[in-house]
Amino acid sequence: MLKVTRLADYAVSIIAAFSGCQDEVLSSQEIIEKTKLKKATVNKLLSRLVKKNFLEPFRGANGGYKLKKDLSNISIRELIEAIEGPVLLTDCLNKNANNCNLFNVCNTKNIWGFVNTAIINTLDGIKVKDIKSNKFNYK
Repeated sequence: MLKVTRLADYAVSIIAAFSGCQDEVLSSQEIIEKTKLKKATVNKLLSRLVKKNFLEPFRGANGGYKLKKDLSNISIRELIEAIEGPVLLTDCLNKNANNCNLFNVCNTKNIWGFVNTAIINTLDGIKVKDIKSNKFNYK
């Protein structure tokens, strides 16, 4: 089954925690309180999000993290890929790997490529700022 990992989901939640305060420095404790995630998970993801240039760290008594990009410019795809790597439904869609002996004769690669592109385009079209907008209501 296709599934976004918990860590990728939590990374989106962490970045979304900056809604309404994206020019402010948030401490890891404030992020924990806003997201209700465990400290170890938040710290692990904060480190990754700093390495992937989503957040800028600040040290000291008033330290914490600040967004490097506007929430309207961060797509859900970017966050998922920062944590999980490329969005790929099948291994044969990875252009950097030659891992399928049937690639040249495969009759399903085009369908998977089409579906994969649709997923990527959808994830690219959803920005973190959209999360709090009620633009996407799921019931």
